[in-house]
Amino acid sequence: MSLLRKTLLYLLLVMLPVAIGGGWLFDTLIRRGIYYEIDEQLSSDLAYINRQLIRQQVAIGKDRHLLNNPHIEPIPGGRVMAPVYSDTTGYDWREHNPVPVRQLKATVAVNGRHYLVVVKQAMGEFDEIARLLSVVVSGGFILLLGLLVLLNSWVSRRLWTPFFTLIEQLRAFRLDAPEPVRFSGSSVAEFNHLSATLNDMGHNLQQQYQLQKAFTEHAAHELQTPLAIITTDLDRLLGTEPLTEEQVTLMESAQSSVRRLVHLNKSLLLLTKVENQQFADLEPVNLSSLAEQQCRLFAPYAAHRGLDWQFTIAPDVTRSLNPYLADVMFSNLLKNAMVHAAAYSTVRITLTNSSFITRNAGLPLPFPEDQLFGRFVKNPARPDSTGLGLAIAGQVARRYGMQLGYTYQTDIQLHVFTLNY
Repeated sequence: MSLLRKTLLYLLLVMLPVAIGGGWLFDTLIRRGIYYEIDEQLSSDLAYINRQLIRQQVAIGKDRHLLNNPHIEPIPGGRVMAPVYSDTTGYDWREHNPVPVRQLKATVAVNGRHYLVVVKQAMGEFDEIARLLSVVVSGGFILLLGLLVLLNSWVSRRLWTPFFTLIEQLRAFRLDAPEPVRFSGSSVAEFNHLSATLNDMGHNLQQQYQLQKAFTEHAAHELQTPLAIITTDLDRLLGTEPLTEEQVTLMESAQSSVRRLVHLNKSLLLLTKVENQQFADLEPVNLSSLAEQQCRLFAPYAAHRGLDWQFTIAPDVTRSLNPYLADVMFSNLLKNAMVHAAAYSTVRITLTNSSFITRNAGLPLPFPEDQLFGRFVKNPARPDSTGLGLAIAGQVARRYGMQLGYTYQTDIQLHVFTLNY
């Protein structure tokens, strides 16, 4: 969920209880205000009746008004009652239905006699007015909140436009770009500061990348020359006569070490280039054709080891990759399956529309499984290995958003490598 949507969601979640609470509070205040005014009117009516009793201008016991209002009756014994406001219902002879009523009960002393006076006020119309006001005001309040949300969304989009522009520029950022990166500024101070920081960081990253790239290329080139010279000199020495058997053995060992050093140099250079994203060219690669070609290429070596080399390739599986890196990745996975398979066992290779799987029998790993795709991690039983094949395959897979995984089936001693793409 985007930051803007999350902000609006939180705003709505906050506004919802505010709207409900505000509507309830406003309705309560309106009703309290109405009750306060009605209670004042009832008090005024009670005072008026008291004056009328003093003047003997009220007919006691003859209720000729709607809702039996006012009701006056003598109280024997001089019992005094404090004024009491209460809610009740009464029958409205005009409307012919019960209605809510607010009433005031109190005793009045006149010329040594006490009277119970009940003054009433019908509340039906007031309730309707209170309900109408509450609905109108609450609806207006909710409408205002909705407008505020929309306005906040519009303002936020305009304010965050420089941020989204920076994100798009970051997505297009490349370390190997020929021109230095320039992130656009903004009138907002925080985004302008962020843009300046990104410009400095991008410039430093591009400088470091170019220095590392130049160092890698120069180091690889400088190493290749003396290695080639050593290899040539060893070949010439082996051609000279006479040589003892011990000398031949030492020179063959030296040649083997030089070949391993050459392979190690090439593997490290390739791994560094992959990590630096120097293989930026993408094109559709037919994985089916590539996998079949590699499987047939490794078939004679597998037969030499007595392996049952089986492969099942789905036709026309195509992905957008760098052709050279795709070839290296498949080659390393197949070579790993062949080299580490138990002699005279079966190796199965399967390519489907979604995955490439190799299965080979063998003893469990002599190191923790989570170290399998690390650099220079290798089986001690194979000292001639560089320990970089799976590291390169894993790095290429990550480079193109693929998932390279490993499982070991202990019951049948089977190594399974799965490349999901």
